[in-house]
Amino acid sequence: MPVRFVVSGRPLSASGFLFDKDGTLVTFDHWRAVMAERARRIAAALGLTEHEHAALRRFMGLDPARPEDATGGLIPVPRADAEEATALYLARDGKGEEMRSLVARAFREVDEAFPFERYLRPTPGAEEGLRAIRRAGGRTAIVTHDASAAAQRHLAALGWTGLLDAVIGLEMCAERKPSPGPLLAACRALRLAPSETVMVGDTASDLAAGRAAGCQLTVGVLTGLGKEEDLAPVADAVLPDLTAVEFL
Repeated sequence: MPVRFVVSGRPLSASGFLFDKDGTLVTFDHWRAVMAERARRIAAALGLTEHEHAALRRFMGLDPARPEDATGGLIPVPRADAEEATALYLARDGKGEEMRSLVARAFREVDEAFPFERYLRPTPGAEEGLRAIRRAGGRTAIVTHDASAAAQRHLAALGWTGLLDAVIGLEMCAERKPSPGPLLAACRALRLAPSETVMVGDTASDLAAGRAAGCQLTVGVLTGLGKEEDLAPVADAVLPDLTAVEFL
């Protein structure tokens, strides 16, 4: 069912809404704690010295000089790439495969055991927007570079499981944003044509994917990695956050 809404003073309607996850619906804040726990488990498994552990933390994006920065190092990098980069950083003396296995285990254990409910924070207007779309009969999907199982756990921790109709994770599509592939997969899952959907994201890659897929509208939000000048060339609208979308 088409959902009526207003963006930048323009009355619009769409049946489906495709969202990036981190930086769009949720802040990056939890990733500092997640990355710290990954580093802790890896350091314990390898018996790293305090100095080596500190160096690993810095490599993974935990700069002690910037304790509030949740966008440095590997923090905003797609999960699979962060895992591979960490294994390559630790590999030495021909132990690349051993490091890949150890790092994969640490990442997987953190995915399963981390108390996301204590750290996840919605961006302004995210939950209200999802609930408004649901009330109006619209369909929603997350298209993320995170693993789909991890994204599902995040939704459960936020109490959002019933607010999303589909989750398209990194492993579910051979292509990545800015390729349209993941968004087209989301449209198929929602049983909608791309022209019936809106893509909302915090990076130029999100929005370029939306345009390539044929979404009727691409909306950038400034709650994540992208700056206005980065988003504007591929956005029909750039908003401070999701509270700027008025659902009717």
